[in-house]
Amino acid sequence: MPPFVLDFHNHIITLMRTRFSVIYILTFFLGLSALSLQAQSAPKAGKDASLISFGPGPDSFLVSRSEFEYVYQKNNGGWVKAKKSSAEDYREYLNLYIKFRRKVLDAQRLGMDTMSSYITELEGYRKQLAQPYLVEKNVLDTLIVEAYKRSLEMVRTSHILLTISPDATPADTFRIYTQLIAIRDSILQQGKDFNEMAKIHSQDPSAKTNGGDLGFFTAFNMVYPFENAAYQTPVGKISLPVRTQFGYHIVKVEDRYKLSGTQHAAHIIIRVGENYSAKDTATALAKINEIYDRLKKGEDFATLAQQFSDDPGSAPTGGELGTTRLLPEMESWKRKLKLGENSEPFTTPYGWHILKIVKVDPIAPFEESKGDIKVKVQKDQRSNLPQEVFINRLKKEYNPTLNDAVIQQFVQTVGKEYTQGRFAPDTAQMDLYRSVVLELGNPERESRTLMQFLNYYRTLRGEATSGPTIEAAVRKNINSYMEQELLKHEESKLSVKYPDYRELYKEYRDGILLFSLTEKLVWKKAIEDTVGLQAFYGRNKNKFTAGERYRIREYRSTDSAKMMEVQLHLLTGKSHTEIDSLVNKSSALNLRIQTVILDPTHPDLPKTWLASAPVAPGPIVKRDKQFVIQEFVEKLPAGVKSFEEARSECITLYQEELEKNWNAQLDAQYPAVVHENVFKSLFK
Repeated sequence: MPPFVLDFHNHIITLMRTRFSVIYILTFFLGLSALSLQAQSAPKAGKDASLISFGPGPDSFLVSRSEFEYVYQKNNGGWVKAKKSSAEDYREYLNLYIKFRRKVLDAQRLGMDTMSSYITELEGYRKQLAQPYLVEKNVLDTLIVEAYKRSLEMVRTSHILLTISPDATPADTFRIYTQLIAIRDSILQQGKDFNEMAKIHSQDPSAKTNGGDLGFFTAFNMVYPFENAAYQTPVGKISLPVRTQFGYHIVKVEDRYKLSGTQHAAHIIIRVGENYSAKDTATALAKINEIYDRLKKGEDFATLAQQFSDDPGSAPTGGELGTTRLLPEMESWKRKLKLGENSEPFTTPYGWHILKIVKVDPIAPFEESKGDIKVKVQKDQRSNLPQEVFINRLKKEYNPTLNDAVIQQFVQTVGKEYTQGRFAPDTAQMDLYRSVVLELGNPERESRTLMQFLNYYRTLRGEATSGPTIEAAVRKNINSYMEQELLKHEESKLSVKYPDYRELYKEYRDGILLFSLTEKLVWKKAIEDTVGLQAFYGRNKNKFTAGERYRIREYRSTDSAKMMEVQLHLLTGKSHTEIDSLVNKSSALNLRIQTVILDPTHPDLPKTWLASAPVAPGPIVKRDKQFVIQEFVEKLPAGVKSFEEARSECITLYQEELEKNWNAQLDAQYPAVVHENVFKSLFK
């Protein structure tokens, strides 16, 4: 049997999984049965020939051969495998697909595709579907590979930073750049020490103490432009100035090494100061040496860390630091140590340390890491690159042009309020606002007016409207508006340009309708139609039989003291309602009381209860992170279950009946004609 139940429109099932019970979804698909269909001849079987017709007359709904082949191969292992399927496989899948298509037709007949909730939901999914088509995929793939390769190495750098505003004028930008070049030249040509120059010139506050040394890091630890400079500069060399959101940097690569695995470190630190047991450096050194001697004699590192380490964050867990990036001195030791080894005592600005490697995770192969790295890339600054490359391609394809005369005229009509995001259109300038400021698209040109741009401007927040001059701010915003409109224009063309997108969107569209209508007519109805459910139970009592069972009352709490209180109340004869009010006194629910029915083979049923009916409640046992006391209520004889006891099973079977009746109704309402000569040509 083709894997329709599990694979048909896989992404639709995944999509809806958060909305509906998976059990109900499978029940729906498993309930599909074979059809008895009419058959007739059709015209010559080309790719777009009609394979199925629903309903008589010119308004009948048609399913083409190519549509069915696309869906079949997608859910049956691809084109190569699909071509090897038998006619029986095609027929069975076709029958199931007809049932699916009938439900969608019925939803459309009921106008569910015009409801605002449906339109909003579908638009949300359409936006998600479009995203992968609005970036340069090759660039994204390259970034993922690049990040993986970089994650296999650690790089140690020092830097000198000169800060600059993101909206700095070209003159200020040039001034800062040339200052940094001059500092770099003094190091390279005059032999100045990089770290000393960092202490003098760098505007990174930490440089005064660390000389610009940033220690070891790997991919994603630094902003992307800085990471690029670090990984693209050889050891011992100094990069040209690189700009980040913090300013301009020159980067010196001090060291780099390949990782053999991801190391988990732990440490013991003895700090110096009035708040610590070591009031001076000599005392701290003596203490760390004593700890080191005890380690050499075989004492446990974690125990000594708990007893003596002055790091309140890691001491309780035996000094564990995880895989986080450490101070340069600590990272230097970390790279030298193997699993289980600890360092000699060493010092950092924070005190005296001993470091140990407590765990090493092997490096995962690229294919295993690819998914996690992709998520990181998409959250990182580098995620802008695929879209930047894509927008540049769109510019070549759609050739957008800006009306410079209109922009210049507009700039003359605005003041500083524009750069503060407070500009409001002037009614006296309406003729100007109606002017075309942007044209794009090929072969048909589309125009955008200045007023449309101003509607976009009103959506901007924060520093988006700022700039060194009013004209610079206006042009920055118009360029970002142009890029947005290019993406919108391309998005409107996706269904024409990409058949996979078109089919995927259609499947989401139909899938939402299918599940919405099934929820209404089957799933929710079976739960909410109490009269119908009870009538179904009355007609099918023989389906709800069971052997002997035990009705048990369970008292549950995560608080063992509360359970001891419950046990005492039970021994003194208190009822469950009295216990509920006595224990759950405050607004917080300390105790949960529920009744369950267990058969004799259930693992939670005390085996001692099988011999004779118990007269006393069971002991306190721990189960599922809770403390539980079981109280015997009654022994139920073999026979038909009560409606309440059978309710869950009854709902499932009632859903199957509703589904079956609905399919019969749709069968008559939307008669299907399979064009047999087209069917015989499938995948040929």
